[in-house]
Amino acid sequence: VVSTCLYYSELHHLHQYPFFSAQLNTAIGALLAGLWLMWLPKDVETAAVVPWQSWALLSALLAFQNSLEILSIPRVGNDDLPPILQQAVVPLSLGLSWQLLRTSYTTVQLVGAMMVVAGVMAGFLPSLWTSGLQHVSLAWVAVFLLSRIPQAAANVAAESWAENQKGITWPLRATLYTQLLGLPCNFLAALTVSFFWKGEAAVVLQDYAGGFSCLTEGEGACAGACRSVLLFAVPGMLYTLTEFQVLQVASATTYFLLAALQLPLQDLALSLLNFSASFRPAMMPAILAVAMGLMFYGLGSRPPATS
Repeated sequence: VVSTCLYYSELHHLHQYPFFSAQLNTAIGALLAGLWLMWLPKDVETAAVVPWQSWALLSALLAFQNSLEILSIPRVGNDDLPPILQQAVVPLSLGLSWQLLRTSYTTVQLVGAMMVVAGVMAGFLPSLWTSGLQHVSLAWVAVFLLSRIPQAAANVAAESWAENQKGITWPLRATLYTQLLGLPCNFLAALTVSFFWKGEAAVVLQDYAGGFSCLTEGEGACAGACRSVLLFAVPGMLYTLTEFQVLQVASATTYFLLAALQLPLQDLALSLLNFSASFRPAMMPAILAVAMGLMFYGLGSRPPATS
């Protein structure tokens, strides 16, 4: 939640340059993860080797997810719709892990997952109906839903590699490698989606140039941009690190369900910090419903007691 609030603060200054912002955060994340790895004791546990081609594939999937989100979220037509659509990743993750990893889910787990999704919908639907759907673009809704596929695939793939890993080394290396390889992957993914959107790739280069000028000059709406980037640096890297840690100790589906709890909590925090219009009372029962769903999912994942 703290990471998201600081990210929104950064976007407040760099909202016109989302591709530059994503690339900058990726570079900073790689730097911080690399420094942390350098400072680890030499006798710390070593992580099992994952081929670099696998890291490249993971980085490419995450880059395309991010680029599709950058294009679609501002154009969906209603700010309350993406959090609801985002829950499509939960059944996708369940299906992919069942098909690829042969993961089996209990009825209690499935009920818990549905409760989480329903809780998020209950939190955002009232304001969605109030604001109306007349400006919603079905084409951009489809693009946003398309971005859920690489997101689910990336996390399920990472879960399969993290299964037998121990300690902090693996999530740190995962953060470092995906951020380093994410730099060229972000650029290529941005060029690709921009070409299909605008018919040209120059928009990405203009985004990078404008973002760099905004960061270095710091005038007008860009005032405070550098400060907001620095404030987000460590929490942003830690968010990526903890994502891999959740995949290491639990699963991709668990991560997505925990991320769902973050949505109403961050909406509440942003309203209190004046980043969003107003406090939404529906978020309180939504938080309760999502928390209960997580509890059910956790109870369902426990092995039966033996006498």
